[in-house]
Amino acid sequence: MEKEVGFHILDIPIHILSEIMFNLSAISIVRCSSVCTKFRTILSDSSFQQSYFSRAPISFVLLSDHHRLTCIDSSSNQIQSFPNSNHGSSCIAMQLQPSSSTKRRTRTIHTSKQQSVINNRKRKRNINMSRFVTFHIHRRMNLINSSNGLLCLRASNYHSHSLYYISNPLLGEVLTIPPAPSPADHNLRFSAFGFDPKKKIFKILQLVSKSNRMVAELYQSDSHDNTWTLIPNAPSATAKFNSSSFDPCLNGALHWITDHDQISELICSFDLNTNNFKSLPPPPHFNAEYLSKISGVSIGVLKGCLCLCYVVDGAQFETWVMDKYGVKESWRKAFSIDINSYCGLCPQDKHRPIGFNSFGDMWLRADSDSHSYSQCLVSFSPETGVFRHIDIGGISSRNIQATPQVLSYVSMKEMINLANNTHLQFQTIRPDKNNDLGFNLLTMGHFR
Repeated sequence: MEKEVGFHILDIPIHILSEIMFNLSAISIVRCSSVCTKFRTILSDSSFQQSYFSRAPISFVLLSDHHRLTCIDSSSNQIQSFPNSNHGSSCIAMQLQPSSSTKRRTRTIHTSKQQSVINNRKRKRNINMSRFVTFHIHRRMNLINSSNGLLCLRASNYHSHSLYYISNPLLGEVLTIPPAPSPADHNLRFSAFGFDPKKKIFKILQLVSKSNRMVAELYQSDSHDNTWTLIPNAPSATAKFNSSSFDPCLNGALHWITDHDQISELICSFDLNTNNFKSLPPPPHFNAEYLSKISGVSIGVLKGCLCLCYVVDGAQFETWVMDKYGVKESWRKAFSIDINSYCGLCPQDKHRPIGFNSFGDMWLRADSDSHSYSQCLVSFSPETGVFRHIDIGGISSRNIQATPQVLSYVSMKEMINLANNTHLQFQTIRPDKNNDLGFNLLTMGHFR
């Protein structure tokens, strides 16, 4: 009789275990870190963490005016497999309710009947979703952007100082930043957040118009005196707050569109390593005549590359991608859309996307057909030319804020060097625990 050969998962070589873990969701990674020392060693390795972040799917975080934070997961390994259907790039919306007793998972989105491709994207969905946070906001709150799995928000009232928060919502962690020098009034033109994983520091930049000149206000987490730095004579930004950038952080820099007269100064960046401003070259066809024909220019990230979105002659939406960062000749047109063919979905901001998911699908806000005076989400696939209405769990909101984010399983205590800055207020929020951050955070249980 043949002997059975014993096998243990810990006998698997580390490089194979690492490859398996690369394909797990962030919440599954959190669970794995509690299994054994070997798993925890793999997951705490900085090179693994950076590789995981670079390969992890893009989610979208939504903040409604009803004080709810929602995560929409559009990753390929979260797609429901439907026999004999054409759901293609389906999305799962996770509605975060005020208490763990109201857990729910919403249905998948309804896609256009015209779609008949992309069956290769279908995979079976892991039923266990993720743990997240819902915000009960007692003051005005804005989503700024995310960087390396961390989310930046700003709570502010006109005539009061801007107050920023950095959060890892998956773990319920919040870091309160000292108030910025300037209020979030009509003079605040741009703000963005960036994280440097090598130095373990983050920076927040905001551009403020003062006496007809632009001033940059910079906060650095490694600042010993815990103050904001003022940088005079900073580059300009467009008049409407953050209208020129929907996903600003890429390649260790923050990006936005200026209102400078010189075409060569149209795209500006702020290097998070050197604290220097720098202009990036626009596409070669951008000249004075062409600029007079376009409107709503905004900048973001598409599949790891810098991209420009704008409308030509009020009729054609175009997206251009810079394949090689900083190289003018590497700009190419990614896709274009006739803005009159939005399939009756009435996107309320056709010039500025929310962002792009891992497949390259563009996401936009739209006016809801089912709820008066409320917004919904719409996606567009350049691969198929199909628009979709995205089910976000029945949220009815007049003003949906959204930003792309890669969920992080790493605690901010590990990511950020806080040893030299005792002034930052760090909290891990537990269920039903009140706090003095200006809003309450309630941690959700696992979705089932």
